[in-house]
Amino acid sequence: MAHTSIFIIPELLEHILHFLLIDKSLYPSLYVSRLWYRCGAPILWRRIELEGDEVEDKFRLERFLKIVPGGGRRPVYSPKLTHLKIAHYRSLSNKKIKGIVHTFPNIIHLDLEGSTDDRIGKTLKLIAKSYPNLEYLNISALREGFKSENDIGLNAVAQSCYKLEYLNISNHTEYSETSICNVIRSRPRLQQLDLSYCGITDKTIEEIARSCPKLKYLNLEGCYQISKEAIDQLVSLNPDIHVETTPMIIGTADNPNDFITAFTDYLKQDNFANRHIFAQGLQRLLDLSMRDNLQWYSDPGLARSIVQSDDH
Repeated sequence: MAHTSIFIIPELLEHILHFLLIDKSLYPSLYVSRLWYRCGAPILWRRIELEGDEVEDKFRLERFLKIVPGGGRRPVYSPKLTHLKIAHYRSLSNKKIKGIVHTFPNIIHLDLEGSTDDRIGKTLKLIAKSYPNLEYLNISALREGFKSENDIGLNAVAQSCYKLEYLNISNHTEYSETSICNVIRSRPRLQQLDLSYCGITDKTIEEIARSCPKLKYLNLEGCYQISKEAIDQLVSLNPDIHVETTPMIIGTADNPNDFITAFTDYLKQDNFANRHIFAQGLQRLLDLSMRDNLQWYSDPGLARSIVQSDDH
């Protein structure tokens, strides 16, 4: 009995090349033949991850950004790209981000960790408008910002990105709590949320408890205006959630060891840029101490001096 099998070579080769992608060995295979390039290039373009920390990584990143035009013709495989990460690249201008949005129309996973600053407001509005199917968005900043105009971008995310499951806006202290709550209220699919070093209060935690039943991870490090009671209430309503906090949040005002631990841990951080939020935490701790007639902490000028030394 004759047995006939028909192999479609390009489809078979594509399956093989997927394994090379997992092993990060796909790029050299593009030079095997024209067929390998035709099958492998679209796979390679689906996910691009670049970081600007090391010299070699920065070189690759800058080569990639050279293909991002301000307008006009797109690279042939640009519609294939769905996952893009550009991390810790301080030279990523708003102009380049606009070029990325124009060049790659189908991104659903956008990670700009440590590559944005307080001038991203209008650009974020463009991102939200261009990527309504966005599921992952990381625009964490290296330093805290101060321009309230960026609320327009965050409000645009609240209005457009209905499929969002992961959101990281850490270090963006310029966002108002109202805008942050608007995003939380309109994104019930959120599973991971990073609000570390954002200027939020118990109001945001209450909104999370009401609006995000699927949330599994919440980062509140550096959010010194949040009470332990609010976090306990959130966890009681959602036992599956994991909440990252700093010792000052979970500590009590009558325990100086909690304060000393928090202060020491904070000074050890690589990014000592959030003095304004930390000063607010110190002031809150002082207020609690005075309210409860505690004597272990009595320097009202410390919080103020931290803010004044921000540029030193």
